[in-house]
Parts: sequence; structure tokens; C-alpha cells
Amino acid sequence: MKKIILILLFIFSFLNADITQYFPKLDGRIIDQVNLLSPAMKNDINSILKDHEKRKTNQIVVVILESLHGYEIEDYSYQLGRYWGIGQKEKNNGVLLVIAMDEKKIRIEVGYGLEGALTDKISHEIINYTIMPNFKAKQYELGVLKAVNEIILSIQGEYSPKIDTGDFSNNDKLAFFIPLIFFALMFLSMFANSISRKTKNLFFYKTSKSLMNSSFLGFLVFLISKGFTEYYLILSVAIFVFIFIISYVSIKSFNNLLINEYSNNSMNSKNLDEVLDKVGDIMKGVNSISRDFSGKGGSFGGGGASGGW
Repeated sequence: MKKIILILLFIFSFLNADITQYFPKLDGRIIDQVNLLSPAMKNDINSILKDHEKRKTNQIVVVILESLHGYEIEDYSYQLGRYWGIGQKEKNNGVLLVIAMDEKKIRIEVGYGLEGALTDKISHEIINYTIMPNFKAKQYELGVLKAVNEIILSIQGEYSPKIDTGDFSNNDKLAFFIPLIFFALMFLSMFANSISRKTKNLFFYKTSKSLMNSSFLGFLVFLISKGFTEYYLILSVAIFVFIFIISYVSIKSFNNLLINEYSNNSMNSKNLDEVLDKVGDIMKGVNSISRDFSGKGGSFGGGGASGGW
């Protein structure tokens, strides 16, 4: 199982290895590659963001891109936030409002420290009920200005919801329940595996062992891919099913497996620490920009929402 985990981590790191070459330089609170905003509007928004950072220390950056260069906006925004280090290092209180003009995509990427205030639900509302209607009407400046103000209101606890909780997307509900299901399967399969060893029931053992492997890897893929792609739910479930089938088919003999499992397939706590360290290395961004405005070492964990117009 350790080899499978390392292969998955390698794939994720390979897919994102060259993304930084497409990142713009961080030279202010507003990065506008296509001159979507007028100089006057840029000054107004910059003043709002600068004043908010001075009062609350939260860093908010507006990024208007010409293109995502083939990357998913979730992947691009997450990596960009970590690369720039937006937000204070000790607070992780950064926010990116990312707009990709060619793809007509929008993303609000939220740092760890602000996920409790600027929730996925609120980010979803700001995109779908504030930005998108204005963008569809070609009122780009108004859409960005209103979005910035609503992001700040949310952080300050003054945001008024536009929709009922029941209107929130099913994906967000699944994103809450799927990790719980993986956890439940892990614990139940561990208990069932212990019983199967005593009863020496091969079918029971194969099923429980396969569930242990697949639920653990499904949960791991869920955590990693959540920051990379909007299809993280489908991907984690697909990995769960795939690993379950592979594990179940590969177990041929109960006794032989018990003899070899610790020498060939087990992962002790030291191995797990090493794997988690590799995850951290893959996720870690590099912040080497020194300008009038720069990130303060904040980190991101995939919180936020996406949309398009």
C-alpha cells in the first residue's frame, strides 16, 4: 500500500510541477493582465484592500488572468496562493479572487485561517449572485468591486446570506459526508479484519482488508485532490472502488497473506510520517518575491468556491 500512496503523490506532484511558470508576478493587491479595470477603479479597490489589511491584517488579492493555460481554476488558485504566501504566516488569513477571462471562470480561494468566516457557502453566493450577474451584463468593474466588499463583510462577520442553506450545492453536502463515510469504513473494516483473523474466514478477511486499504487511500486522495480539482469527489470515490477491487483480487490465500503482510504490505507509524511529510513537500509553496507588496507566508487548504459566466 505504501508504494501505491507514493505513486499517487508522484502523479499529483508531476501534474503540477510546471504550473508556477504561468504565475504572474506579485507586484500589488490587484494583478490585471487584461486591463479589465480602469485606473480609477484599481485605485479605489486597492485603497479598500490596503485599508482592510491595515486594520485587520487580512490580505486580499484580486487576480485577473488572461488564461489558465489548461489548468483547472481550483488547481491554479490553490497553488498560486501558496506560492505567493498570501496572508500572515501565523494566521493564514489570505484570500484570492481569481478571474480567468479566456475560460470565463471565477474562483475565491480562502486561507486556512479565514475558512470559518468566509465559508465555501458564502464564497459560492458571492460568485453566483454578485459576480456572475454583473459579468454577464458586461459590468465587470461593478462585479469585482461588489465582490471585494462582500468578501470583507464576510470576514468581519457582517455578511447577509442571499440564499437559504437548503439551496447550497449537493457537492458541498457530499464533501462533508464522504470523509465521514471513509472514516467509518476504516474503523469498521479494522474491527471486521480482527474478527476474520480469529475465524479464519477468507471472504470476510479479503473484504475487510480491501476496505481498509481502499477507504484509507480514498480519504487520502480526497484530501490531496480537494485543492487541485473540482472533481475531487469523483476522483476519491473512483480510487476507493479501484483499490478495493485490486486488493480483493490480489488476496489469494489467507495463510500466505498473513505470513507476508507485515514484511511486504504493512505501513508502520514511521512510514506514515514519511508519506505525510512528502504530502507537505508537494503542497508547500515557495515565496521568493520581495516588492512593495508581498505575501507574509500564509497558507491555503483548498477552501472556497468556483463558478463561471
